[in-house]
Parts: sequence; C-alpha cells; structure tokens
Amino acid sequence: MFDFFFDTADIDYIRDVWSKLESTVDKRHVRGITTNPNAFYKIDQNHLVEWEQKLPELCALVTEIRGDDKGIVYVQVPSSEITPDGALAYAKHISQFNDGSTKLGLKIPPFQPILEIVDSLNEIMETNVTGLADAGTALSCLSYGVKYISLIPGRMEEQGVDAKAHVSFTNRRKSDDSEIIAGSMRTLEGLRWVVEYGTVPTIGTRVWALILADDFNLADLLDYNNLDMGGDRFAPFNTQVNRQLSLDFFQQMDDCGSTCYRDWQGR
Repeated sequence: MFDFFFDTADIDYIRDVWSKLESTVDKRHVRGITTNPNAFYKIDQNHLVEWEQKLPELCALVTEIRGDDKGIVYVQVPSSEITPDGALAYAKHISQFNDGSTKLGLKIPPFQPILEIVDSLNEIMETNVTGLADAGTALSCLSYGVKYISLIPGRMEEQGVDAKAHVSFTNRRKSDDSEIIAGSMRTLEGLRWVVEYGTVPTIGTRVWALILADDFNLADLLDYNNLDMGGDRFAPFNTQVNRQLSLDFFQQMDDCGSTCYRDWQGR
C-alpha cells in the first residue's frame, strides 16, 4: 500500500472520507495532511489567528487517525515574497500551533533566498519545497539539502506538459534520502501513475469525490509495482509553460494568503 496525504484543511470532510476508508486502509499509510493558503481560503479561514486555531485541530485529527506521533501537518508560508528573516520568524511562531503529538512542517517556495536558509528552517520545522513544475528546478532544490519536494503533475498535465517525464527524471536523479510528493492531482489515472512512479501523493477533495463516486477501493493499489521508468539521459524540456505553471501556483497562493500575510506583518 502506498502512503498518502489528505490535501484539505476541512476536518469534517477528512473525517467523513476516513470513515469510509479505515476498514480497508492501514492507518500507518496516512502520512498526514497538507495545507496551503488556498486550502484555508476554501474553508473561509483567512486570518492568521484562524490558521493558528485550525492547525492544532488538524494535528489532533492526524494523531487520532494514526494513533501515534509519527504524522505531520504541512502549513505553507502565507506569501512567496516572504524574506528569509521573515520565514524564520514565521516558522518559529507557527510551529507552536500543534497538538503536542503530530508535528507541523513548513512548505516553502523554490526561490534561492529561502533555499539558502533551509538548514536553519529545518531546525525549527521540517521543510517541503512546493509548487514545482519541472525537473530542473526540483533537482536544484534538492542540491540545497532539501529532503521533500512537491511537484504539481496534475496542473502540468492540464497544460499539456509531460509530467511523467519530469517526475521520472527527478526520481531517477534524486538521492535516496529525498522524497517526491505529488500534489494537485486531478484524476484517478493521475493518482495511479504518480504512485507507480514512486511518489507520495496528496489527495484532495476532487479526487476523493472520484474515488468514492466510483466505489474505487484505495487498497486496489496494494499490489502496485514501481515502474522501471527508464527515460532519457537528459532532462526533459523546460519551457515557459513550466515556468508559468509555478508562477501561477504562487500567485494563487499569495492571493489566498494575503489576509494572513497582512496579519503577520502587522502583528
């Protein structure tokens, strides 16, 4: 069975989905929950204080599901324009808002000033570089000692990008102690192939709806095999489309996180 994250900040939704899964899915395969400003925006939680109140509840839910202290809830910096000093201060502040069992991790943009302080951030919170739409940037992030990187293959495929080539190349060239998280999934087929390509998927409400509507048994993937991805000796083409996908991703997150960021700046 593959590991996965719930990709939503909606606690009632996660409880409902888990109630339908727990009889067939080993709870240890639930890595935790991933959030971002858009996830909080969708549940009308836009202020910093609302994030502070919701994060311990999300952590408690992961603790409840897993029954241990091995899970994680990821929260993203509220703006991709945050300075390195600001990111460090934010990490020190937001890391407090857990349930005392499940830890919080920090999602960061793939921009050099923030990557240069990854070691310092990791002393506070486990980091995960998000919003990646090409193999070159993903591998560059790993060169800073980042362990977790999040590619967005669902969004890539929607724009005609060969997401499989980028995920495959990244997976073959990364170190054994790093890991790819696959986010922004759109389809059941997309979920299946990112699992077969050795990533850890984040599953949001769109794909959960497909899973439940089709009576799709998540345990059907118990017998999945990691594919021999093969692939070109050279990195796949990185075009303006890849770049724009990441830019659009962070523009969306910055827009959704703007209220929280203003609260943070004015605290």
